Amino acid sequence: MVVYVEYVLLSNFFIDAFIAYLTLSVLKMKASRLRICLAAAIGSAFAAAVPYINFAAAGVVKILMLAFMAAVMCKYPSFKRYLLATLLYFCFTAALGGLVLALNGLSASQFIQAMYYPGSMTGAFIAAGAILLLYAIRQVSGYLTRKRATGSRECKVVLKAGSAEISCAGFIDTGNTLVRGGKGIIVIDGKLAQKLLKSGAHRTGGVWVKTVSGECYLPAIRINSLDFPEELGRSVSNVTAAVSNTGMREFKVILPAGI
Repeated sequence: MVVYVEYVLLSNFFIDAFIAYLTLSVLKMKASRLRICLAAAIGSAFAAAVPYINFAAAGVVKILMLAFMAAVMCKYPSFKRYLLATLLYFCFTAALGGLVLALNGLSASQFIQAMYYPGSMTGAFIAAGAILLLYAIRQVSGYLTRKRATGSRECKVVLKAGSAEISCAGFIDTGNTLVRGGKGIIVIDGKLAQKLLKSGAHRTGGVWVKTVSGECYLPAIRINSLDFPEELGRSVSNVTAAVSNTGMREFKVILPAGI
């Protein structure tokens, strides 16, 4: 059988790059294209050399190479993070191999033959497509996250203070720039504030607010927890709530952008 070295190099390069990108995406770590390409190049070069490694320690060498590739593909904040990435990289590699075996009904020897002696560029094309798909997913996810942090929108919130737990409609307003201690301040309806105070919420001074009609002083209370049930249970603790001096009709809570 004729084996083309370029098939071996390109197929393994894209497959290794995909696994590296997937690993970093799952760990929510910065994916450097240069580092991923370098790690994938090392992996593809090793794949080309695999046929010449015919000694008993070949398995150990492959695992050490995988650990080295994991070290190259990212600059880790800690050794523990590196170990986690290495383990995940190994698991994804094993899972991908098992999936290929199951889908194609290949034996272990046939799988090795397909990986290290590919007869076409099919594997490379599939891996390259998977990389592009994963990149697109990350970009869309990042865009939605940024939009959530900067855009005005409606949301459901649950305020917890004292023994009270009140659910109501909220509005994230980019115009709310109130801040105390580096954290955004929410504005709540006066009647809602009375309910919270009766349930044990604590007063915490007040805040000066600039409006179109001038500047006014609003009393403030402490909210133990502000939950977002529509966002997989996201919660913000120790929130300052300024009490509105006018009635709030549709939305009982006005939140700052990026909260």
